[in-house]
Amino acid sequence: MTVGTEYADDLKHELMTEMADNFFSRRRRLDERLEAYAGLREKVERQGRLALARWRAFRELLLGGAEADRFLARLGFDPASLAAFPTTAFQPRHRRPLALTAAGRYRKAVAAAYETLRQELENYNEGTFVPDPRDPRRMARVPGFDHLRETGRELNDEIAAVNSCQCPSDMLQFAKSLDPVRQQQERACGGIGDACRLDEALAYHPLDLDHPGVPVLPTPPPLDTIEDELEGLADRLYAADPARAKAALAAGK
Repeated sequence: MTVGTEYADDLKHELMTEMADNFFSRRRRLDERLEAYAGLREKVERQGRLALARWRAFRELLLGGAEADRFLARLGFDPASLAAFPTTAFQPRHRRPLALTAAGRYRKAVAAAYETLRQELENYNEGTFVPDPRDPRRMARVPGFDHLRETGRELNDEIAAVNSCQCPSDMLQFAKSLDPVRQQQERACGGIGDACRLDEALAYHPLDLDHPGVPVLPTPPPLDTIEDELEGLADRLYAADPARAKAALAAGK
């Protein structure tokens, strides 16, 4: 072996080692981020089930009919998709404000339930802090839905970059380019390889952010911006069926 050949072989080996390190290290980091995302999604889902229970309780207070669903849809909720999530044992309670009439109590209860729901959904979406069970003197961060969604977007960008910039077929093609003899042999045999199938088999699939597997519960507007509409809804529901309105209020004791 000549000095030039030995040098060329060493250079090929160094290039291949560096390329393999870059290829596998980036994929390993992406795997770790995807695993962390799965854990984050589980945490957000637990909070989402509690928030969804509060939302369902509010919907039941609005008698759970078509008019209630139209109102909730205007606030950005999708009642049909939220109904598909399993229920939880958590049963939220409503405050029962004082008023001179039963209709007035129902109207005020609806407003109070809305404000409670809004605060809970704000915490669910933006995240919040709770006492750390390991050290009550400290506060632990509870991640929110917005953080999950933003993390998912960042991961999808990285997945697209890895799939497009680090194709396994590109790495194999580069490796073959360092071995002209093998290239000539493959051309002579008509070998074209299974590059496309290899890329598809090793490609990362993007996260489905439209269906994240957790409840999508947008934070509704402040009460003072829709108070008149909410009071009108409560009055119409009570007038249409006072017995059901009273029963819904009593069920949330």
